[in-house]
Amino acid sequence: MGCFLDRSGGREDMSSNASSTTGTFSDVEEIGLGRQLVQNFAIQDWIAFAFHIYLTTRIYLAPDSLESEMGRFWQSILFFMTATTIVLVRGRMIPAGWFRALIYRVVMFGGVAGSYFGLKWVLPGLAPELLDMELMQIDIAVLGFTPAVWMSKWNTYAVTEWLSFFYWSYFFILGLMTLPWLFLARGKMLIELMLGATIVCCFGHSLYTLVPGVGPYAAIEFSEPLNGGVFLAMVMATVESAGAVLDIFPSLHTAYPTFFALWSFSNRKHRIVKWVWPILAFFSLNIVVSTMFLRWHWAIDVVAGLMLSTFAWRFSLYAANFEMLKGLGGDTRQPVWEKLGLGEWATGR
Repeated sequence: MGCFLDRSGGREDMSSNASSTTGTFSDVEEIGLGRQLVQNFAIQDWIAFAFHIYLTTRIYLAPDSLESEMGRFWQSILFFMTATTIVLVRGRMIPAGWFRALIYRVVMFGGVAGSYFGLKWVLPGLAPELLDMELMQIDIAVLGFTPAVWMSKWNTYAVTEWLSFFYWSYFFILGLMTLPWLFLARGKMLIELMLGATIVCCFGHSLYTLVPGVGPYAAIEFSEPLNGGVFLAMVMATVESAGAVLDIFPSLHTAYPTFFALWSFSNRKHRIVKWVWPILAFFSLNIVVSTMFLRWHWAIDVVAGLMLSTFAWRFSLYAANFEMLKGLGGDTRQPVWEKLGLGEWATGR
């Protein structure tokens, strides 16, 4: 795809291309690796690095069990992979060019997003005390009921299938709102999007370890099962095969789609996003309702997810203003996202 210039007058291009002619081994020798790292670290690097240190430390301090052993193995790989890539890329030990830009994208995204698949061992490996009753009591204290029980009156085939479809669509939204942008976009919007998604993932997964629970479906005895069909079966199969089980607080089924919708709304003047944000908003609303109707989450989980998404959105918009300065003019710092060279489109306001 061809590039186009936004109202910043090409500033996005400068930020993305600055490192294509700078950043060699001689730079590392001249000012030292440690200084290079501190100078070039992006905010998302600090967050991802701290997150992996936290999760790795927690699982290594956990009681020995099959789950904790598997969790240590998985988390050690992610930590080593992430830390090594950050040092090699931000320390400019890999020459500037498409390969450095690619390896950073693949490993940083895979290291953060991939942590979810390790949670199926990490969370039970921590041998946590479940807090479902406390979470339910918060619902009752504030609302007088918990939504999963209250919504049972609408447990019909049509309603269950409708909401199951949207719940399942969450996984497609995650892919569509990250992968194409990660490899085919550059500029301020890419910084905002990936920083916000990193915050949602790292903060959300960390909170899973602090507020563990299984959700209403396992903590409450319902009078009848959900009355669904194909889409409900797809949801159940997906959760069984890849679900982390104890991942309820905060609701990331709430946080991710809401963040994507908020980010899209704030960038609605963009030629692509202007068609996307109303659809995302509609899907997000249905997904939020589905998390409670399908008995996965307490209301307080959803509130926490909304708070997390709002924080990630506001912080990423603010931080991107400073992150965009890297590599501009005489600034020798490495841009957050170096140009990959796949004909990326300029994405900034």
